[in-house]
Amino acid sequence: MLFYCYSEVTDSTIEARLGDADYSYYFVLKAYLPLLEHVGSVQVVDSLDKTFTEECKQSISSGVQCYLLAFAPPHKIPYDLPCPVIPVFAWEYSSIPNREFISDPKDSWCNALSHFGQALTHSSYAKQVVKRDMQETDPDFAIESIPAPLWDSCETLRGQANIRKAVKGCSITFQTTVIDSYDFAIDSESIAPSKHIARPFSDEVTSAGMSNNIHIEFGESNPNVWMVGFYPAEPWGAWSKTNNPWIMLPSVVSGKIRLKIAVNGYGKNVGRAIEFKLGELRVILKPKAEMSEQEFELDVAQPSNFISFSNIDLSANRTPTDPRTIGIGLGSISIESLDLKTVNPNEQPKENILEHRIDLNGVVYTSIFNPRDGRKNWEDILTAFCLAFREQKDVTLIFKMTYKDMSGYLEDVFSLLCQLHPFKCRVVVIHGYLQPDEYESLIAATSYIVNSSRSEGQCLPLMEYMSCGIPAIAPDNTAMADYVNEGNSFIVASSPEPHYWPHDPQQIFTTLWYRPSWESLHAAYLESYEIATQNPETYSSMAQRAWESQYKYCSREKLNIRLESFLDGIREK
Repeated sequence: MLFYCYSEVTDSTIEARLGDADYSYYFVLKAYLPLLEHVGSVQVVDSLDKTFTEECKQSISSGVQCYLLAFAPPHKIPYDLPCPVIPVFAWEYSSIPNREFISDPKDSWCNALSHFGQALTHSSYAKQVVKRDMQETDPDFAIESIPAPLWDSCETLRGQANIRKAVKGCSITFQTTVIDSYDFAIDSESIAPSKHIARPFSDEVTSAGMSNNIHIEFGESNPNVWMVGFYPAEPWGAWSKTNNPWIMLPSVVSGKIRLKIAVNGYGKNVGRAIEFKLGELRVILKPKAEMSEQEFELDVAQPSNFISFSNIDLSANRTPTDPRTIGIGLGSISIESLDLKTVNPNEQPKENILEHRIDLNGVVYTSIFNPRDGRKNWEDILTAFCLAFREQKDVTLIFKMTYKDMSGYLEDVFSLLCQLHPFKCRVVVIHGYLQPDEYESLIAATSYIVNSSRSEGQCLPLMEYMSCGIPAIAPDNTAMADYVNEGNSFIVASSPEPHYWPHDPQQIFTTLWYRPSWESLHAAYLESYEIATQNPETYSSMAQRAWESQYKYCSREKLNIRLESFLDGIREK
């Protein structure tokens, strides 16, 4: 038996596509491979093109029984494939799509699933929904719940569960971008890096002292540029919205440079003396009403990657048609090195590795999610945490963001931190792809894994952490109902709420997800902290029950039997 396995995202594209639609299917495919290898041969394919079709036909003509496991939503899987297709998909809503949205019959999952004849999903909730909604189209439709078999891969970290303390005292070093609330001066009006900690994404200043050449267009996405105090980019650039907006460049600047900045003013800021600071170096801009470029030759004595603006007047800038607090507009910034020093062409370039070490003390809460996924409800996770632990210095919330572009969420995070000010607890945001050893260190440093989703197809991070013996704060709705219970988690209450199928362009309320209770989440934080600090025996018991529940849900031993029975059933159809 030969299993072809396909997902749209591959080994070569996963880092660039973190947070894209359906990116998590890649991780599910990788987790499925050991399970499938127990039953037959496995071959991962990167596309379902003619090359795959011909290869599959040759295998079939040689007498090999072939199946394609397509890790993708059913409406994205082609029909004209030479072997039986088993869609493997996550689902977290109370009904499946049952109509065409535009003109493609596959928009209706009832049509697509009926064509394939069988499918695998990842929870008893999804299995029940599909079987119920397929009754009219295909009453004999074969579907089984087989979650990603993660339990076995967590053996090493699970072995540490008995000695792992809820109250932490450890350090982790990440070779990626880390945003730490301890590194910022926060008040209700603004947030800015503290002078002594402002650090670049990568220190690319060469050993000869050469400054970077930088060009930034503010009318487009800039994944390696932090922009705080600006409205979302428009085609021409971006408007400021606070008195003191700032930008952190992707690399440090030093020495003699030529600075060009395209800027305009709004309202009282036309012709106003706006202070522009590059580190400690000050320049005065006088914006015109129209976008115009201003040029300066500067000597940056103190290397910096932090640009800030001040003396912006926001008064009386709002109008009935545009209530925004607009100050200045930025079109672009260019920095060109004028330093006459040159690099020896025979000298090997200096390798620069971005490292950020965080020292953790006390109780550590971790949440992993795509911030652009509306199901994840991460704002509640942050607000409930900061208000629960406003006076606690020994508590840290770590957000691991699974999204490629930091500009897609950074402003939202910083805005909330300003609104929540003052607070003594700590918030750390980790951006970028983590290497396996970094990810394992994050698990080991975590006291509780936190989820406040409106719905989940299975939730790989929650499954992984619980498989390692980390208790949870989470709802018990949708897929989580299979493994979240009062013995291993602090349950966040939730209730049904109207919603639409995610690929419905009309966004008609035709299904349900679940609204988590903020009050319940807030209470769960307080109760979990008390358990961690005052009752280590209860914590240890919850840790054991966490991995025991995952053994029943997603261990290969439990899933092998279910998979073989499912395959026997579809062969007999």
